Amino acid sequence: MSNKKLTILGIAAAVMLVLAVVTSKITNRPATSQAAGAMLIQGLNTAGIHSIVLGHGDETVTLKKQDKTFVVTNKDNYPAMTTKINDLIASVLDIRTTELITGNAANHDELEVTEEKAQQVVRFLDDKDKLITGVIIGKRTETGGTCVRQLAADQAASDKVYLSDNATQLQSLAMDYIDKEIFKVTKDDIARVAVTSPQDAYTITADEDGAMTLQNVPEDKKVKTSIQKQVFTAVTNLQFEDVQKESDKTAELKFDRTYVCELKDSTVCTFQLAQKDDETYMKCSAEFTDTTQIIKEQKVESEEALKEKEAKLLAQEAAVEFAQKHIGWVYKISSYKADNMTKKLADLLEDKEKAPAEDKAATSPDKKETPVNTEEKISPDETKQNTPPETEQDAPSEDKKASPPPVS
Repeated sequence: MSNKKLTILGIAAAVMLVLAVVTSKITNRPATSQAAGAMLIQGLNTAGIHSIVLGHGDETVTLKKQDKTFVVTNKDNYPAMTTKINDLIASVLDIRTTELITGNAANHDELEVTEEKAQQVVRFLDDKDKLITGVIIGKRTETGGTCVRQLAADQAASDKVYLSDNATQLQSLAMDYIDKEIFKVTKDDIARVAVTSPQDAYTITADEDGAMTLQNVPEDKKVKTSIQKQVFTAVTNLQFEDVQKESDKTAELKFDRTYVCELKDSTVCTFQLAQKDDETYMKCSAEFTDTTQIIKEQKVESEEALKEKEAKLLAQEAAVEFAQKHIGWVYKISSYKADNMTKKLADLLEDKEKAPAEDKAATSPDKKETPVNTEEKISPDETKQNTPPETEQDAPSEDKKASPPPVS
C-alpha cells in the first residue's frame, strides 16, 4: 500500500473519531424541546382565559372574567384594571428559556418549583375552571437566572424545569389589580367645600382667582391659612386603601360626617365618613346640579359656545359615571386624608393678636402709674417777660446815686 493511501486512511480515521466524540456528547445531553431564547409558554389563546389564579393555598388571589372584564373575587368582585390584567398575561407569556435544567420531578423541591416553595405561581383557567396553562417561578441560581416550570396538562412537559433570565417579579396582591383612585381634581377645579360633623359645620369658598375664604369667622378669631388649604384640597388625588361591598358587616358603621365638594362645573360630590377603631371608611355619591337644558341653536354658534356645551355634557356624563361606579361600595382611606376631611372648625381658627397697649394693660394690671409732673415749664424768655416792673423801693436811693464829675 502506497504512502499516499496510508495518509488518506489516517485522515479518514481522524474524522470518524471526531464525529464519534460529537455524537456521544449530543446523545448524553438532556433532551430539550425548546431552543435557547424560546418562549416558556407557546401558542396560548388569551381569549379562552376566564380566570387567573395567583399564589396557592389560602393566599391565592383570583381574577375572574365577568361581562368581558375581570373582577377581583377577593374584594367582593370589585372591578379589576384591564391594563393590569393585560400586563400580567404579557409578563407570563414573555418568559424565555435559556437552557433546560432537568426533566425529573424529583428535582423540583430543590429548585423551588413546587407550589409550596415557589416564589410565585400563576394559573390560567378556562370557563370550566380547568387548567389551560401556567407558570411556577422558583429559585434564583447563584450564577444568575431563575428556575421556571410550565404548568401544563401534559405531565412530561410540566416536569421540565428551565433557566430563564427574564422571569420578573409579578404583582400578586389583590389590591395590585384595582384602580385605587376615587377622585382626581385640582385646587383650581373646586368652588366650595362644606364639612359637617356631630360637633359643628363650616364652609370654605374660593373666588375666581382661587383665594379661599372661611365663612362666618368670629370677630375675635383669624383663620389658619395652611390648615384651611389642607381641608379645601383634601379630596385632590383621593385614593383608597381597601374596599368592600355594603353588607351586614358594614351596617354597624356610623356615617355621621360629610365632606361635600362642589366643582366649578356644577358637579357636587358627597363623601360620607365613618370612623371606627382608628380607621376611616367612606361612601361616595355625585350629582350634576346645573339643570338647564343644552339646546342646539339653529343659527351657527361660536366655537366658544360649542366648547362650553361640550364641557357641560362631559361633566354630566362624568357625574353619572362616578355615582354608578361607587354606589354600594365602602372604602377605607388613609389616616392622612381622613384627618384633613374631618377637621373641626376649631382646628382652622386661632385667636387674633391683641394690640400692644391692650397687652400691656392685661399683663400688668396692678402696676402703679408713674406720677407725671404737671407744673408748667416756663422758658427763659417768658420769665423775662413776666418779671414785674421795678418799684420805688427797688430803685436806688439819692444818696447812693453817683456824684457828678468835678467842674474844672
